[in-house]
Amino acid sequence: MFRLDRRIQLPLVGTLLLCVLIGVYLFTAKRSSKSRAKIIKHSVGTPADEALKYWTADKMRQAKPVPMPEVDAPHKGKKQPERPPRASQPPRAE
Repeated sequence: MFRLDRRIQLPLVGTLLLCVLIGVYLFTAKRSSKSRAKIIKHSVGTPADEALKYWTADKMRQAKPVPMPEVDAPHKGKKQPERPPRASQPPRAE
């Protein structure tokens, strides 16, 4: 009878130990992820009124857009189906 009890207790102890290890791992993973992502705040010394005075209508017309970064997104395997042409549009000649 003692051997039967021992067979039952060993998996129970192993399961409890595994749960504790998983809990410790999740706790440390969450704690380390917080330390990696820090928010940096910058203060602006110029009041908003100064910016409004600087950007006149003439300067806004002459302003050039800043080039946006190009991101190579992975191509998704699923292709979007083509829409049928609307009834108000003539069919395209191919």
